[in-house]
Amino acid sequence: MGVEGLLRLLRGRKAEFHLVGGSTSLLDPSSYPFEAEEIPILCDFEQGGTPGIEAHTSGFRSIVMPGAGGLWFKAKAIGIPSGGSKPICSHGRIYTYHLSEAYIGTGRLIWGFSTVDEARNEIDRMVEARELGCPAPRPVGIGFYGGVHVLDFRDREELFETLASTPRVDLLGRFRGSGRPVEAACVFMAQPTDVRVDEVLYGFLHPLIGEVLDPRDCVGFLRWMGSSCGLNLRKHHDSGLLHGTIPRGGGFMTNSHTANHLVDEVGTYTTDYHMAYRSDDRGLRRVEAFFLASLMNPLPGAAYAAEGAFGRHRPLIYDIPFEDSSQFPFGQLGGRPPRPKVPGEEFTEAFLDGVSEGYNRRRVRSVGTELRREALLKAAACKKELFRLLGLPEWMERGVDQVARRLAGKRFSEGELRDSIARVEAEAV
Repeated sequence: MGVEGLLRLLRGRKAEFHLVGGSTSLLDPSSYPFEAEEIPILCDFEQGGTPGIEAHTSGFRSIVMPGAGGLWFKAKAIGIPSGGSKPICSHGRIYTYHLSEAYIGTGRLIWGFSTVDEARNEIDRMVEARELGCPAPRPVGIGFYGGVHVLDFRDREELFETLASTPRVDLLGRFRGSGRPVEAACVFMAQPTDVRVDEVLYGFLHPLIGEVLDPRDCVGFLRWMGSSCGLNLRKHHDSGLLHGTIPRGGGFMTNSHTANHLVDEVGTYTTDYHMAYRSDDRGLRRVEAFFLASLMNPLPGAAYAAEGAFGRHRPLIYDIPFEDSSQFPFGQLGGRPPRPKVPGEEFTEAFLDGVSEGYNRRRVRSVGTELRREALLKAAACKKELFRLLGLPEWMERGVDQVARRLAGKRFSEGELRDSIARVEAEAV
C-alpha cells in the first residue's frame, strides 16, 4: 500500500478545495499543478465558485495531492477545511480573521493563511536546509491572494465566541463595513510523503497491536523511526538551523514535534519551516530535542521519558487551532520522576531511545525495508480502529489530549477488541 492508502487509513475523508484568482512566484513551475494565475483555497463561497477538487488535509490549513515525479504536492496556509471559522469568499473578496495574541509564530496571524513575510521565510529556510543537506521538502513557490479582508480579534477564544453568537448575515455585514485589507499568502512544496510520525504513533496505542505485529518488531520499528527523526533534527542543528523554537512568556513556542516529521518506508523527513531560523544557541537545541521526543507524541509517559533523556524544561506555550494544548503538565513536575510503569511503556522507551540515539550519536537504527512497510501499514490500520473504538472522527489530527483522556476512562470488551482487530487485519493487506 502506497502513500495514498496510508493517508486514507490515517485521515479518512478528503476535503474540498477550490481555485481562485491570484498570482504566484514559482521556483519550480513544473511541480505546480494549476495555472500560474490560480491559487487553491479552503473556504465557503457565498455564491458560485469554481468546481470543487478533493484532496487530503494536512494539519488544519493545508492539503496534499499526488504531484509530479512521484512526489506529493502540498499547498500550505490556504484556508480552513471545515467548521464555522472557514474563510468566506464573496463577490471577489476573501473574508477571514486576524489574531493579535495567538501563541504561535510572532503571536499575530491571519486565520488560515500566511503573511507574505512568513511565506517567504518558509521558502527561504527550505532552500537553505536543502542546500545544507537536511531532509527538507522541495520548495515549489508562493501564492499571493488578492482582496483579503479581516476582522480583528485578540485570540481564538474571542474569535470562536463571536462566531458562535453572530448570525452569518451579520458577520458578512461586519466584514463589508469594517473589514480591513491585508496581504495574505500560501506556500507550495513537494515532498516524498505526507504521513506524519505522530499519526503512526497512535497505532501503537491499540490494545491488540501486538497481535498483528510482533512486539519485538514494534520496538525495532519505533527505534528506527525515532532515531531517524533525531538524526534529522541534529543535522539541522549541526548546520546552524533551529526548526523553530522561540522563548516567550516564561515558556516556548515551537515547531519541533513529531507532527512535523514525515515518514515512509525509506526514511523520515522534516517539514514546516515557517518558524525556522539560524541560531547557535545550544540551550534551544536541547529544548528542540526535548519537544521532538515529547510534543504531539501520544505514547504514554512521553514527556516524562523525554525529561530523562534531554533534561527538564520550562512550561510550553503553544496554541494549536481547535485543540486543547494543555496535554503536558510540566508545571506540576518537581524533580525527575521515574518512568511511568504503564501499558505500552516499552513502545515509549523504544521511540525515545531512538530519538536520543539519532540526536546524540548521529546514527539510525537498522531495520529492514519490508518491516518498515509492514509496520507503517499495520500501525495506520490500528490508528483508524483505535479512533473508531474511542468514538473519535478518523480524520482528526493532533488529538493527543483527547485520545489520552478517552483511553484513561474506557474499558473495551473482548468482543469489541476482537471485531476491531479483524478489521485491522482486513485493512492491512
